[in-house]
Amino acid sequence: MRKVALLHGLGNNEAIWSSLAGHWRTDVEVYAPQLPWNGGGIADWRYETDSAALVEETLAAVPGGADLVVAHSFSSVLLLELLCRRAATGNPLDVPAVVLVNPFYRSSADSFHWDMIEPTLHDFPRTMAEAIRLQTVDRPIDPELRADMARRLCEWVGPYGWLRFFDTYLRTPLFRVDLVETRCLVMGGADDLSAPAAEASLLASLLPAAEPLIVPGGHFPMLERPRWFAETVQEFLDRTPDRVAPAAGI
Repeated sequence: MRKVALLHGLGNNEAIWSSLAGHWRTDVEVYAPQLPWNGGGIADWRYETDSAALVEETLAAVPGGADLVVAHSFSSVLLLELLCRRAATGNPLDVPAVVLVNPFYRSSADSFHWDMIEPTLHDFPRTMAEAIRLQTVDRPIDPELRADMARRLCEWVGPYGWLRFFDTYLRTPLFRVDLVETRCLVMGGADDLSAPAAEASLLASLLPAAEPLIVPGGHFPMLERPRWFAETVQEFLDRTPDRVAPAAGI
């Protein structure tokens, strides 16, 4: 049995992965924890300044360790930060491979401009509304009500939650991605208006052991094409060496 850990993004929760439930093989065990930056838990997390450490704690809690970690959106950036941090200390993260789904990444601080802040902020409600739409395709919600729900979710995330995301994004040029030897699949959506596919391609080109995968679709491929997504993750898992069991004590 091989274990896959699924890490949801900012303002979402573990339900974002529920569409995949019927598409996993029987030899795959899935862990989808609720993370502190879930839509209803921001109040307890908003002052946190080292969310990558929380990702590390989450992965340490997977029984026996994860064979593959799949991280979406904000969590993909936190996982990348953790990978870089551990690699820089000469103590790589004990995970054979990762899938970074729709990551936010820029390699130069000069690529961040003042006039990008407002559209990035205003894009957040649209992204939340799209997640709600995709999760309710079997019971469609009136667009106006859906927009209200998205605005309410943004209110729950609040300025602290959004700034935690933006601060992490701004730090990506400092990440020592060149030191990360972990196998990575970097997935981007060609139609993603939130995390441009060009950023996923750039990140994949800089990571020493990464594969880029740019596909049609937007910011939530696990909701748009769940069967394809699960099969793609499992195919990458099949190409990932088994975890090395720790040596027994004498």
